[in-house]
Amino acid sequence: MAKAELAPDPTETSPAVVEPLVVEPASFLAERDPPPARDWVCEGLGLPAGRVTSLIGNGGFGKSTVAQQIAIAVATNRPVFGLPVKGGPVFGIFCEDEQPELDRKTRTICAADRTELAMLDCAYLLSRDGKDNILCSFDHDQIQLTEFYWQLDATIANIRPRLVIIDTAADVFAGDFMSTPHVRQFIKVALGGLCLRHETAVLLLAHPSASAMASGDGGGFSTAWNNSVRSRLYMRRPKSEDAEAIADRRVLEVRKANYGPSGGIVPLLYSQGRFILDPEPIDEAAKQVKAVKSDTRLSLAVMSYFKANAPSGQIVGFGSIFEALQASGDIPRGSYETVRKPLQRTLKNLVEAGLLGLSEVPRGYRITKESKS
Repeated sequence: MAKAELAPDPTETSPAVVEPLVVEPASFLAERDPPPARDWVCEGLGLPAGRVTSLIGNGGFGKSTVAQQIAIAVATNRPVFGLPVKGGPVFGIFCEDEQPELDRKTRTICAADRTELAMLDCAYLLSRDGKDNILCSFDHDQIQLTEFYWQLDATIANIRPRLVIIDTAADVFAGDFMSTPHVRQFIKVALGGLCLRHETAVLLLAHPSASAMASGDGGGFSTAWNNSVRSRLYMRRPKSEDAEAIADRRVLEVRKANYGPSGGIVPLLYSQGRFILDPEPIDEAAKQVKAVKSDTRLSLAVMSYFKANAPSGQIVGFGSIFEALQASGDIPRGSYETVRKPLQRTLKNLVEAGLLGLSEVPRGYRITKESKS
């Protein structure tokens, strides 16, 4: 049989009526007003409005806490980590934390940042722990949206959030993490569809692959996880050989930003149940050596003590500070001669930094005007 006879007849497989795509020349732009400026939820984090952004990080590194802080900041239209946001309603589904834990985190974050809980009337944070959260599955590589997906879609239509947070990808994606067609349809059709229909941004939390954790790249699996999102954030520990110094520190890195520069980093420090902008970030470019450093956690505890107990510049003796911080657990129990040294070093550093003043008569410390705010 000739090769030509094996080719199918296109008239037998094509529909009877085919509508062409609607296209127009770019010269039409000359007759139109320019589009509005690009909208951002938080430009400093590379988080665009109306698009899908991923936040990748190892388990237990604090992704969910950071996501809740972003949610509270957007819902109250307040900066997050010192970065301005353009606020609005927020809807988050959290598949790893039960509702009481979400509530505890929300209370802790608000208390530490002095945010009134009554201000959170635009924040909707829902636990989906222990429930079926699959948004899509696949049949012969074709996406199949689930009943829960359409329930989520209806909820978003009702709330009309500026930002939707989904924690995590492993709970909502039932496809092959290594399959480019699966991943791309999930991000572009399922999540991207939510963005387009409801003019909302989606922040998807996910874990890196084992190889990406080992390499520190923060990606892994199919390259579509990186290529299909408009922005990608990576949460990691700072690069340092000093394990004690980096224990409570994180770096939030903009690994991809289609609409802005990538490579920006936000140094974070875990304090009082949430993350704050690190006042003493580790210089990752410097030669890594273990050096004697001030205890940042103890510095924060000392300043919190003065702001709560001596905010007007009252002089407080070393013994009173020591007893209060030991009672609060910020200084460990043990021999006075041993455990007092970190506090002495911390107070000295705070005086040198101008945050505390040293009084000779009576002997003690007081908060300075510069640090009262």
